[in-house]
Amino acid sequence: MTGTPKTPTSARRIPVRAGFGDYDHTRDLWAGGVTSDMLALDADVLGSPEEIFSRFLEGGEWEAAEMSFAVAAALRGRGDDSLVVLPVFPGRSFRHGAIYVRADGPVAEPGDLAGRRVGIPVWAQTAGVQVRGLLASEYGVDLRSIEWVRAGVDTPGREEPVSLPLDPYRIESAPGATLDRLLLDAEVDAVISARPPASVERRDPRVRRLFKKHTFDEMDYARRSGVFPIMHVLVMRREFHDAHPGAAHELQRMFTEAKDRSVRRALNSVVPSYPLPWAAANAARARDLIGDDFWPYGVESNRTTIDLFLDHCADQSITPRRLGVDELFLRAPEPASA
Repeated sequence: MTGTPKTPTSARRIPVRAGFGDYDHTRDLWAGGVTSDMLALDADVLGSPEEIFSRFLEGGEWEAAEMSFAVAAALRGRGDDSLVVLPVFPGRSFRHGAIYVRADGPVAEPGDLAGRRVGIPVWAQTAGVQVRGLLASEYGVDLRSIEWVRAGVDTPGREEPVSLPLDPYRIESAPGATLDRLLLDAEVDAVISARPPASVERRDPRVRRLFKKHTFDEMDYARRSGVFPIMHVLVMRREFHDAHPGAAHELQRMFTEAKDRSVRRALNSVVPSYPLPWAAANAARARDLIGDDFWPYGVESNRTTIDLFLDHCADQSITPRRLGVDELFLRAPEPASA
């Protein structure tokens, strides 16, 4: 799906092509609700994050795009300065629910994962980094004791998005297998994946989530830690940024305005904007847990979350050293939120 702002194109405005997900909090960017006197946004809106990432990194499309937080950190960690990372977070999710085990298997609680075989789609998947960090920091699981098995979730052949030296972790590739089949056949004891395996989607009784009441565990974690995990960031090509001073900050403003509009819609209980019962009540609960702006952009309002993720990246060899927040993100005046 492609959309462009409804305001007339002006010769003064800078054309900028961007690829990002089809979310309510980006809707006003391509539907014309958010416009700019500086930028003429040409948006490609896609449903698959993996497609966005590969088309931007491998296909060379767009001047700006939604990007995996782990990949952005990995590139910067190895000295790649070709992308400017903006503190705009189109994708966020708590991930207690991203660990899957066999219902009759040996893993009943997080500590049981130590010394086991655990399947992952790729090491540099942001959700995986977040889950592994959670297991290590909250439950004391030694990640080096685990034998990691890398395979596609439901289709064989998944590959790492970026080359990484992964010592001291033990990672085995299973290019002809799927994580779903490996779990069902007891070839692995658990699977960590942002995308649920097919057996979970069809409610196969042989497979379950490790955290049976993961939503409540996630809410408790949010309350205790002040962390709302970030999955994706917004990036801009360095050459475009350097050629158009101020374009990155203006794009951040536009994404922030679109998100703020979405937050207001989520809280509207008169006529719900989402085809979801109790949508406004759940938005109000999120506000109580996280704050008035429960999907915050900007560095300072996310520093605790970002700091913890960068700790995880260094611990898991995503980056060769612990990156500083200020060397990763482009700094701008903190956006005013609704």
